[in-house]
Amino acid sequence: MMRVILSLRLAVLSLPLVFFLGGLNPLSAQESTPVSSSTPSVPLAGATPAEAAGNTPTVESSANTTPAQASVSMSEVVVTANRLDTPVSQVTDSMTVITDQDIERKQLTSALDALQDVPGVETAQTGNPGEISSIFIRGNDSQHTLVLMDGVPLNDPVGDPFDYEYLDGLDLADVQRIEVVRGPQSTLWGSNAIGGVINIIPKSGPGPLGGSVLVEGGSYGTSREAASAQGGDNGGYFSLDASHYDTAGFPAVNVRGLDSTDAALEPSTAGTLNNGDDNNTASLRLGSNLTDNLEEKVFARYSQSNTSLDAYDSNFVLSDDPDYFALQKQFMADSHTDWKLLGGSWEQELNISFSDDNRIYTGVSNPYNTYFENGNFDGQTAQAVWQNDIRLAKEETLVLGVQGQEQWAVSADTSGYTDLMTSTTDAVPVTNVRTGSGFAESQTDIGDRLFFNLGGRWEDHSQFGVHTTYQSGLAYFIPGTDTKISANYGTGFLAPSLYQLYDPNYGNPNLKPETSLGYDFGFEQPIGGKGGLKIGADYFDSDLTNLIQAGPPPDYTPENIGKARTYGVESFAEFSGIPDLSLKGNYTYTNAWDITDDTALLRRPQNKAGADADYQLGKAGFGASVLYTGTSLDDDFGNGPNGPVVVTLPSYFLVNLRASYQVNSQVKLFARVDNLFNQWYEELYGYSTPGLSAYGGTQVSF
Repeated sequence: MMRVILSLRLAVLSLPLVFFLGGLNPLSAQESTPVSSSTPSVPLAGATPAEAAGNTPTVESSANTTPAQASVSMSEVVVTANRLDTPVSQVTDSMTVITDQDIERKQLTSALDALQDVPGVETAQTGNPGEISSIFIRGNDSQHTLVLMDGVPLNDPVGDPFDYEYLDGLDLADVQRIEVVRGPQSTLWGSNAIGGVINIIPKSGPGPLGGSVLVEGGSYGTSREAASAQGGDNGGYFSLDASHYDTAGFPAVNVRGLDSTDAALEPSTAGTLNNGDDNNTASLRLGSNLTDNLEEKVFARYSQSNTSLDAYDSNFVLSDDPDYFALQKQFMADSHTDWKLLGGSWEQELNISFSDDNRIYTGVSNPYNTYFENGNFDGQTAQAVWQNDIRLAKEETLVLGVQGQEQWAVSADTSGYTDLMTSTTDAVPVTNVRTGSGFAESQTDIGDRLFFNLGGRWEDHSQFGVHTTYQSGLAYFIPGTDTKISANYGTGFLAPSLYQLYDPNYGNPNLKPETSLGYDFGFEQPIGGKGGLKIGADYFDSDLTNLIQAGPPPDYTPENIGKARTYGVESFAEFSGIPDLSLKGNYTYTNAWDITDDTALLRRPQNKAGADADYQLGKAGFGASVLYTGTSLDDDFGNGPNGPVVVTLPSYFLVNLRASYQVNSQVKLFARVDNLFNQWYEELYGYSTPGLSAYGGTQVSF
């Protein structure tokens, strides 16, 4: 199957290059008027443009964003929730859209930055930029979130856990928008989508020839440069982006004690060695409308980062290590063919993709690093999806698809615990799993007020056999009040990673796949008409079976625990009733519990709240964001071979400020201050975080 997928991929990838080279006809670099958010492109017959759903930012003008990059109402039309273009108002799931205007306005540099204040989403990172990060949607594990780049899966098949750990290294220079869908999504997206889906969608499309250059710098010896160029018409268009990020970093190590209640104290001693990071990213997109009803797009992206790491000494205390580094390389390629038949009533999409995630660790045995590591973990995913969107009637659309996926990996890891075991060579040979699946979902629109979807998925895994998942959703607008009420119910499935299954010293071939059943219901209510106040809330509840967790020391072999449950409430409020002023706020309560042991799951704060304000005063823009994160639990491994001690991480409160000035249509200046009050806090036990810091730069468009 792997050879078939790769052969198809190469054949399809070659098609647009021929047409592109012969058909490129760039437009002149003239100004064009972006379509406003009040005139969205609505792909569903009979659909009425509606105001964006809660927590979904509307399109904002941006003088230094070229027309080819502009969001032309894309914030009102999303693709991840239903696997086809859908106005946000018709989506039953709880979701958030982060547009390129939000990225520019908030001066965000990485995908992890963009996700930090999303309702229902919690992030945690081991210290400095470039180091591994985890993301928890509605209290689910990080491997329960499927991370996609324009539909291409990024979750590492040889990772532990089976997640994508480098959202902090995913630069946003070439990103059009990020769609975050919360709740079980396995029916349409397969394994890993138990808790939700994050789809990072790059910039693409025809437009005038143009580009931009961005330069910024600031605290911790940080610099970032990004450049882009794009243009072309329907006969052939391109987009090229490159970025570089470099920071000297700061000492990430915190060495601490505990008080009488086992609560974590502030650091008694800390590291002195900076943990630096160097990251480079480049991407290329080509597209062409080969005929009036046939479009072909190809996309390739490569990123590489080199990061300084800390290590554990003989007492399992985190320590500085000048000789420990991680080199992370990722390549992805995608071919997307879109063919419309029967006047557009039947649309076929063929997506063929490949991704390669390679992590290389270099370490030596020294006083700082008892557990030294020299490892190479290389995992690949090849995937083909054939999807058919069939318009049966104005009110009814049927989505049918088949998907084939193969994942394989090679790893070699030489490490040693001098106090626990002799040095070992931990090598996973070429190992692969195959999955074939089919999915179907009906999507119903009755009178532009009632929206209903019902779907199922059949999945055949080469290791675990056949599993089925299903999902249903309902949304209804109450006449007279425009109150939107919604409810969703679905199941999920997650197969263990290749590393969790087959690693000779760590893996457990007897692991079972995780399954879930979840539901949510909520409302959205506009107050004062369009542009006034909007409030909303969702209650969510999910039961997890066979949850995979690290086992007891000394080897921490993964094992299935019995059951876990996550439940809570997401809420938001938005106000834009005063010209040039925008106010947003959200609050999430999450209770994540291991039912088997009757203990709370780690790194899931029960309370999280955020607020954001923006004001535009002529050419000057001002903004502020506030983030509150409540207490959470984590492991302290300083107890040595007897296993970790559970400790409490204190709550924290962050305030960030930003400002910008549009000098003219081509030049923009910007600056920001993060952690204004120099708050000490930890997202993971033993790892420090940035203090008061400042950054500034300029962006030039042409």
